[in-house]
Amino acid sequence: MASGGDLSDIVVVHDYLNQRGGAERVVLEWASMWPGVPVYTSLYRPESTFPEFGSVDVRTSFLDRAPTDEGFRRLFPLYPAAFRSLGVLSAQVVISSSSGWAHGVRTSSDTLHTVYCHTPARWLYGGEHLDHGSGERLLATMMRPFRSWDRNAARRADLYIANSQQVRQRIKLEYGIDALVVHPPVDVDRFQATPRGDRLLVVSRLLPYKRIDLVVDAATKAGLGLDIVGIGPALDDLRHRAGPSVCFHGRLPDADVTALMQECRALCLPGREDFGITPVEANAAGKPVVALAQGGALETLEESVTASFFHRQSTADVLDAIHRCDAIETDPAIIAGYAQRFSRAAFRERMTDVLRAGVLNAQRRRQAV
Repeated sequence: MASGGDLSDIVVVHDYLNQRGGAERVVLEWASMWPGVPVYTSLYRPESTFPEFGSVDVRTSFLDRAPTDEGFRRLFPLYPAAFRSLGVLSAQVVISSSSGWAHGVRTSSDTLHTVYCHTPARWLYGGEHLDHGSGERLLATMMRPFRSWDRNAARRADLYIANSQQVRQRIKLEYGIDALVVHPPVDVDRFQATPRGDRLLVVSRLLPYKRIDLVVDAATKAGLGLDIVGIGPALDDLRHRAGPSVCFHGRLPDADVTALMQECRALCLPGREDFGITPVEANAAGKPVVALAQGGALETLEESVTASFFHRQSTADVLDAIHRCDAIETDPAIIAGYAQRFSRAAFRERMTDVLRAGVLNAQRRRQAV
């Protein structure tokens, strides 16, 4: 192991690589920070995640052979064994990118095992569920042993990092661990601050708990133009309730999402997010955000300056927030300036400082024994 807090030997572990979300962008940022870093994961589906992973050294568990992609959550009883099967990782630093499983990987006694926690498992402690029907009934009978496994895995880590204050509080509640906060990286530099357009925008996985239905109903009722980017199990229901002013784009490349951000009237965030990357991206494009006044939005957005908040998840409250958002007079360049706090450069600096301090503290503890 290198001395002096030098970061020369790093391994990354991630739950699963078959989605295009903020957690996967964090892993890609690490791969860019430390070229050649291996990324261990349970399963990898190149067609379902960011194409940039094609140039990353991805190493998978036996679950990679399972003939599943969208149904990956149904494999939940096998994930502890999958990460155990990766063996004992003995790098200088192992970073587990976890919202449920990766923090259970085994590491050597000389390794600084750092968990970057996107959230403690929602399906264990409330919130998003794994599945519906028989999957949930099976989950109910297995909850207690999985909670025990999860908490034991968390407490074996040497260092815990939360991606937001909201997640930090949840980590303290569920694990009794005081985590540091390192906000995830947002590629704010790919946007230019531009004047507002005419259409509202949603960029999200289309899951029921995201509450995209609220924005669809609001836009349909008021005849407002609305663009929706994303796919997910709620798509059919959303199409059914949408009026002619609502356009569904499916999954789009980053360049097309960037263009929509720079052309939109405002971004809408109707559900609770632990951090929320898309609101910061919208601010980077000079656009305000209509957001539920919960979760990470309260850390990244400023009422009447870069956003308008609503407190009840109702169509009327969303429409009211949209009208208040239209009244925001903040210059697009000033809105974009607020987004710089969450840039990739800020993330790299903060992450590197935290890891170097962790390595030095671990070395001092060993020398004191």
